[in-house]
Amino acid sequence: MTVLIGRITLVFGLIVTLFGVAGGFGFLLLSDQQNLAKICFMSVPVGFLFLFVGLSTIVLFEPNRRVKKRDITPL
Repeated sequence: MTVLIGRITLVFGLIVTLFGVAGGFGFLLLSDQQNLAKICFMSVPVGFLFLFVGLSTIVLFEPNRRVKKRDITPL
């Protein structure tokens, strides 16, 4: 469940970051709406924060697939 929340947070952060950068440059270069460009650019750090939190959650809580369970037998 924690890994699923991490993946959702990562995707949400990626979407916010990409839309913030694309929208910011779009408003900056193609229109006279400088205030909307500032708002879009200010959303990029928030999106990056969500992206980093999601990635950290996945790395910390996802089970390690390379470690094989060994059959421990007493000597």
